[in-house]
Amino acid sequence: MRSVRFLGNLISLLVTAGLGAFMIVVGASGGAFPGLSPLIGGTGGEAVTILIGALLVLAGTRFLIAIADERLSSSLFVREGEWGRIEVSPFAIREFISGILRDEIGVERFRIRLHHRGDGVGIAVRMALSPDRSVTEVSESIQRELMRHVAERTGVKVHEVSVLVRSIRGRERKESADEPEPQP
Repeated sequence: MRSVRFLGNLISLLVTAGLGAFMIVVGASGGAFPGLSPLIGGTGGEAVTILIGALLVLAGTRFLIAIADERLSSSLFVREGEWGRIEVSPFAIREFISGILRDEIGVERFRIRLHHRGDGVGIAVRMALSPDRSVTEVSESIQRELMRHVAERTGVKVHEVSVLVRSIRGRERKESADEPEPQP
């Protein structure tokens, strides 16, 4: 049903906005379309054609908004609470996970991806570690903390937490004021 609604909104957007843009071009072009000149009439007809075209383009934006709303609602993590629906956006979950990674685990460079998994979420973390940190310890700590905290605080069931360490590199060395600058 959701894909039928999306397809209907997309077709409506293309037809309405396309027709509106065409009418604006016809009205603004003056005599560029000689076959349409009798329909448009004079300057007043051109202005009305442009106005109708602009209204059709605005109507097309309604379908664009409907598509955006549909995408947002399909990306939400939904749970039925005791008194109604509880919806959590992917942005809120990513933001919460970022805080855990930075504040509790001490990871500074990472990317988070969320995947809908039935009635919950799958979390994928890609990160860079410094050489003084144990990959296994940090990875297991991330898995343990995210499994526990995300479900506990957001109410969204966590099905899996996968961790990919993309690089192990030292912190970038800051130049001290005592070091002489290289001479050309």
